Amino acid sequence: MRKFIGIAVCVLCGCAPPPRPAELNSASGLFSDSVAAQSAQRAAPAVYALAQRYYKLAQEDYNARRMEACVSHSLLAAVKFSTALEHSRRLVAEERRAKAEERLAAAKKALAQQDQRRREAEDRVMRLEQIQALRAKLAEEQEKSKAEKARIAAELEKARAEAEARLAAEQKAAAERLAAEQKALEEARRDKAAQEALAAAASKLQAAESLEAATFDPNNFGIAKNFLEQARAAAQQKRFEDAQALAQNASQKADAAIAASQEQYAKKQEKMKLLAERKALFEDAYRLPTLVRQEGRGVVVSLYDLFAPGKNVVLPERYSLLDQVAEIAQRYPAYPLVVEGYTDSVGSDAANLALSQGRAQAVLDYLVQIRKLDFNRVKASGYGSSNPIADNSTAEGRSKNRRVEVIFLFR
Repeated sequence: MRKFIGIAVCVLCGCAPPPRPAELNSASGLFSDSVAAQSAQRAAPAVYALAQRYYKLAQEDYNARRMEACVSHSLLAAVKFSTALEHSRRLVAEERRAKAEERLAAAKKALAQQDQRRREAEDRVMRLEQIQALRAKLAEEQEKSKAEKARIAAELEKARAEAEARLAAEQKAAAERLAAEQKALEEARRDKAAQEALAAAASKLQAAESLEAATFDPNNFGIAKNFLEQARAAAQQKRFEDAQALAQNASQKADAAIAASQEQYAKKQEKMKLLAERKALFEDAYRLPTLVRQEGRGVVVSLYDLFAPGKNVVLPERYSLLDQVAEIAQRYPAYPLVVEGYTDSVGSDAANLALSQGRAQAVLDYLVQIRKLDFNRVKASGYGSSNPIADNSTAEGRSKNRRVEVIFLFR
């Protein structure tokens, strides 16, 4: 209140304000510059705010006539405004430099784009020139190709004519070869048929020969041989159909000879087999340590000294001889056996007959019961003093007549 009263008194009394200090004026000028710059506050906001505060305090001091404080605050405000302006100038310079660099970069970019467009234009021009050169070369090549096609067409026509001529010649030669081959094949077929007929006839004639048809059916066998010889001669002369027909005739006659000879040949073979078997039987029996002979009815094995005088029990020391006879009988099972007993003439006929029968039965029993020969295969008979093989008037003769004979009967 006193302040306002003092101011009013001064106004009413006509008191004039003191002059503004130069420092305040300087601060006011700097303030105006900072406001005009519009960038001091943005460049250094804290310094600018402090400068405004000092400037406001200086004005308040001036209005309150505190001149010393006004000068002090004005100086501080001037310093701060100067600092803010310096920051502002630096910021403006930096911004200008940045903008200049941006403009420079943009200019460089524009220049690079211009260079790129220039190079692209040069490339297009070069490609156009290359295309024109290629078109010219293509036209030239087309002309050459046209001439080459004409030359190739002429060569092809010439080659076609030559090929057709060669083909015609080859076809003619092939037709001639085919005809020759067909003729050869036909001749080979006829030859093969004739040779097969000849082979069949020869095989049948060989079969007939193996059956001794020359002996058993000489007529058909001779005709077959004659036909076969004629067929071979016809085949050599390449009369294949005649050769085949003659060979077939030979086969027919050979078949007839085979049919006529088979039974007789089989009988002969059976007889030869039987004779060979009988021979083998005799040879095996002949190895026995006793008298062996062959008669019309069979192989006769004479056994002596099998019994004690007047007895019909086989002596043990003679078992080995009967064993050997049994072994031969087992090797030849198809031959029936007949055991015949004989005595000398000493004694009555009835006694000798009974003794001979007993001795024959004793041998049969040994062969059947001990050696296990088939009972139905062996027969025994006694004949007493009949059928002597030596003189009964001598001791030696009577010894030979006292015997048992085992006969392997021929079939």
